[in-house]
Amino acid sequence: MNSKKTMLINATDPEEIRVATLIDGVLFDYDVEFLHNEKIKGNLYKAKVVRVDTSLQAAFVHFGGQKNGFLPLGELPRDLSGDGRRARIQDVLQRDQEILVQAVREELGSKGAMMTGQVSLAGRYLVITPGNPVNGISRKIEATEERRHFKQLIDTLDIPEDIGVIVRTASLGVTKEDFERDLEYLLDTYKEVLSRYKHRHGVGLVWQEDDVVTRTLRDTFSADVEEVQIDDLDTFHAAQSFFKRTMPQHLDVLKHYTGKKPLFSRHQLEEQIDRVYGRKVGLPSGGALVLDQTEALVAIDVNSGKTSGDGVEDMAFKTNMEAAEEVARQLRLRDLAGLIAIDFIDMKRDTHIRAVQDRLVDCLKADKARMEVGKINRFGVLVMTRQRIRPSLQHVNHESCPACAGTGKVKTIEAMALSVVRKLHGILAKGGIGEIRVKLAPAIATAVLNQKRRELTQMEEESEAKISIQADWSMSYGEMSAEIERSEEVPVEKPAPRPHREKGAPEDETVVLGGDSPISFDKALGVHGDGPKDAKKEAFKYDRRDLQRAALDERERLRALFESAKPEDDESEEGAEEAGEDVKGEGAKRKRRRRRRKGGADRGAEAQVQTGGLEPRPEPNQRAVESQPEPPKATPDLVASLLTPNPRPKFGQAQAAPAVEEVSKPKRTPRAKVASAPEAAPAPQVAAVVEAPVAEAPEKKKAAPKAKAPKTPAVKKAKAEKPAPEEAPKVKATRAKKAKVE
Repeated sequence: MNSKKTMLINATDPEEIRVATLIDGVLFDYDVEFLHNEKIKGNLYKAKVVRVDTSLQAAFVHFGGQKNGFLPLGELPRDLSGDGRRARIQDVLQRDQEILVQAVREELGSKGAMMTGQVSLAGRYLVITPGNPVNGISRKIEATEERRHFKQLIDTLDIPEDIGVIVRTASLGVTKEDFERDLEYLLDTYKEVLSRYKHRHGVGLVWQEDDVVTRTLRDTFSADVEEVQIDDLDTFHAAQSFFKRTMPQHLDVLKHYTGKKPLFSRHQLEEQIDRVYGRKVGLPSGGALVLDQTEALVAIDVNSGKTSGDGVEDMAFKTNMEAAEEVARQLRLRDLAGLIAIDFIDMKRDTHIRAVQDRLVDCLKADKARMEVGKINRFGVLVMTRQRIRPSLQHVNHESCPACAGTGKVKTIEAMALSVVRKLHGILAKGGIGEIRVKLAPAIATAVLNQKRRELTQMEEESEAKISIQADWSMSYGEMSAEIERSEEVPVEKPAPRPHREKGAPEDETVVLGGDSPISFDKALGVHGDGPKDAKKEAFKYDRRDLQRAALDERERLRALFESAKPEDDESEEGAEEAGEDVKGEGAKRKRRRRRRKGGADRGAEAQVQTGGLEPRPEPNQRAVESQPEPPKATPDLVASLLTPNPRPKFGQAQAAPAVEEVSKPKRTPRAKVASAPEAAPAPQVAAVVEAPVAEAPEKKKAAPKAKAPKTPAVKKAKAEKPAPEEAPKVKATRAKKAKVE
């Protein structure tokens, strides 16, 4: 009973064209082509030699693809390499040399496309080989009479001398006219290729192979195909043109499918195609095939599954026979190539082993690829090789899984969380990290935050870095993205730059504030910038707060010393004068009093007594000379006064007794009266101090912060009439009365 063979072409989708061949409703052959991933096998290119590798005896050529093509010495044109054995590639090709090449293998993974300089153009019945004038017949034609018939037929054809012709398997049953028509088409195509190669500037495509529909009809259509159904009208018209040019006798098998149901769904092909992409393929008796594919190796494991039999040997034999048929079909459908290792179930009988080998070889005869099949060894493994005709289906419309990276296995949640923590440890160990923002899949991010919270906190404390874990739905399982921010990249608010000052300027000195006479730390330590620097003093580190307290104590001691040495009648005159002063002038009076205190009141009094109470207005230079204070004489009374505690007067108490001061202290006499009677002023002042000590104390408290006496001649004469500062009993009595008032 003859099997029904049908060819279906689905071209309704502009992105993809699918061609399937069915035998009795079972998928026999399948091919697919994406427009965004067009195949380059069979295309002709104008290429340029990029590098000549003497060790490999091959050249790398640039033809316009993403990777350079590989051109071995044995694939060079006959006119360049001769027989290809004695010549060396460095003697034949040079860098930047242009050459016509044809792609014989697609780019696969990291490997570039395989190129050949021996161009061949395929037709429906014949294949021409320019540059290699050798005629041949396909090895698929095994009958001796048929081979002799085709050899005689080729001799009658008008073939150019530098072109060879090969008869294809589809030539069975064709006439001489079909050969001549096909040969004429191929010769015209080759002339067009040479013209394009000559006029093209730079590397690139010269001639492109036919599309998948035309190529499939040309290579796989045979006389036993009963029907060809095409669901796209434009594709149907293109197939009609090809049939009219090459095989018009089979034009009636073309049919345009116009049904409402999709073409592949009507023939139940979608389910069969999905099983082609699967890793596991079931067998009729319950067993299964497991296929694992790499770039150059395919491993096929045969599992018994639910297969039953009279014994272990019968069960293994039955499963292996079904596996042999399915392996041949899967190799053809998936276009698996390279080294193929098939692990059959172990069998003990030699007859069973030979029967499985023969069944595999018989099923592989329908495949057009060249193959070499070995034998089942004592381990139950059969090794074979298969030629790659086109890229496998997995490389056409599949890509590696981002989660498992093609291994088929992924880590557990616990292992992924631990891996993330270890990677963070490695990043933080480099140092200088300010912040790490990690993006993970939601499941992994949740596990890290819940299970590794203590480790994250410890890492943040040890490295002083911030770790941020974020859940991102765009991240695949097992993928980790880390954004690292260095610590020096963290923005820091810089203080405003200080203006440049010369060294030794007054602003650069650190001073003790809060008193009448500020003092620097260097002066408090007795260090002067003029003298030579002492290495020991520079190495000495001191606490500035202690020095500040010492400077304040020193200032208070000096202040008390000068106040105790001041005459009482001078203070009484100043108090009487300050009674009529305005509050706004207290600051100026205080400054003048301080300046007069430094100027030496004692010298002024003596000068007034000697000159008769009249003192001329001092000149500026003279005033500057008199500004230097005279140290007091050390007397027993002065030493006793220094040892007596004298707290600082309070300003509030000094302002509370203006009325008593007005009663106890007489008013200042006019200038004229003081000038006529210079001897009368001191007596009332001394009496006021001695007889009214209670009123004198507040007067002194108020007079302490006031300014010095005005520079009028009357006041100067009054100063001359003051008693000498050597009157120690008056000073002592005054200090004792001050203490009682306070």
